[in-house]
Amino acid sequence: MPGRPKPSSHREKTDGTGSKEYEKESATIFCSLDECFNFKNLKTCTQCKTAVYCVSTIPTSTVDRDVANVALRSRKNVKQDWKKHKAVCNHNSGVMNGISNESIFQSNLRHWAARFHTTLLMASIRALNLREDWDRINQGAIVIFLEPRPHVNKGARWRISLAGVYPFEEIYPVLEKLGALEEYRDKLLPMHNEARQKLRESSGGTSDYTSVITVASNIGRDALQGDYLPTFRFTPLDVHRDLIEKMPERYFGVDWLESLRFEVEEDHPLKSVPL
Repeated sequence: MPGRPKPSSHREKTDGTGSKEYEKESATIFCSLDECFNFKNLKTCTQCKTAVYCVSTIPTSTVDRDVANVALRSRKNVKQDWKKHKAVCNHNSGVMNGISNESIFQSNLRHWAARFHTTLLMASIRALNLREDWDRINQGAIVIFLEPRPHVNKGARWRISLAGVYPFEEIYPVLEKLGALEEYRDKLLPMHNEARQKLRESSGGTSDYTSVITVASNIGRDALQGDYLPTFRFTPLDVHRDLIEKMPERYFGVDWLESLRFEVEEDHPLKSVPL
């Protein structure tokens, strides 16, 4: 029986994207404080390793007044955002603490969700048609079904078998079949709704969270060896109306699912929201 074909040497050298320059680019990450779109001099939350805030190091020899003011604003940002961030921070910290015990199956899914974060955000904006109707953010979420595939990049070892926009009431039966309904309904969803309420209040209704639920099953022609039960992952995505309004019109004329499939299949995740 012939063995599985090896990736080309070009792709091995470029971490799976086929473009060295593309891999050198980094995603644009903004300060986690609501309405703050600063993307320079950011520091990561030391507890959950996910939230980032504006910061600048004060020189030890001479203290520049402007630099000191930036550092002061950063400390105020962290303190101001803590009430909103606390629940999510504690949850993410628990996830991070359990990473050492996760399976290869779970690890690949975690890396996939991180690599395609901005791609999933754009898919949500398009799928829910938030540019035309902001209130659709309350009607449902994207559910993506994944199956394994071989790839040199750990964050690209899944292909999409099925995806669609599901009304919230239809998500429950899907997760119940996986035995994940209790965790979603009693733990993740209450934290998510609390974070949504705080973000809506602090932004005056111009920002909110949507979510993507990924269901990964060990099926298909490239199923992994071993007994891996289906796994789900809940990914909250913060969306800002003013950011959507700045996006070029041409990005809303494409099919969201076709675009999502292409970016995942070609391992070419978006680095930043197009403006």
